[in-house]
Amino acid sequence: MKLKKRFYFFIHLFFVSGLLYAFYYFITTPKSNMFNRRLWAYENWIILSFYSLFLYLTLAEKEIKLKRLRLKTKLQHFKTILGLNLLLLIFPWGLAILLAPQFILNGLGLSSVYWRILGAGSLLGALIYYFPYRFYRHRLSYYILIFGALDNFLAATIVAFMFIFKQAPLTAFSATPLLYYFAYFFYRQTKHYPH
Repeated sequence: MKLKKRFYFFIHLFFVSGLLYAFYYFITTPKSNMFNRRLWAYENWIILSFYSLFLYLTLAEKEIKLKRLRLKTKLQHFKTILGLNLLLLIFPWGLAILLAPQFILNGLGLSSVYWRILGAGSLLGALIYYFPYRFYRHRLSYYILIFGALDNFLAATIVAFMFIFKQAPLTAFSATPLLYYFAYFFYRQTKHYPH
C-alpha cells in the first residue's frame, strides 16, 4: 500500500512540475510573440486536462474500494478505465498526431516522422487493447494485460528521458504520468485476472 501511495505521489509530482514548467514559459513569453504564448497556454490546458482525468480515475478507484462491490461491478469499472485508455489512444495520441496539419505539429515540437509513427502505433494499440475490453474471459486477454503494463511503462520512461535530454517536447512529456498510471492499471489487472 505504501508503494502505491508513493507511486501516486510520483504521478502528482510529474503533473504539477509539468504545469509549473508550462506556466513559467507562458508568463515569461512576451506578448509580441503571441503564437508561442498561445502554444504555452495550450500546453497548460493539455496538462491540466490529463491531470483532471487522472484525479477522476483515482477518485473512481477509491469509490470502488469503499463500496466493496461485487466482481461484476469491478469488471464494469475495469471496462470504464480501459475505455478511457482506448479513447486516449484513438484521439489525442493517435488520430490527432496523424491528421494534424504540419504547421501545428511544428509549433508543438512534434514535427519528426517518429511522432507520426507513434500516432499509428497508438491506433494499433487501441485495436490490441480492445480485445480484453470485449473478450475479458479469453486467456489471450491476460497476456495483453501483461503487454499493456510493459508497453505503457516503457513508453512513459522513454518519453520522460527524451524530454530530459531535450529530444521530446512538453506536449509529449505531459502524457507520461497518465502512461505510468495505465501501466500500473494493467499490472494490477494481471494480479486480479485469475480471480
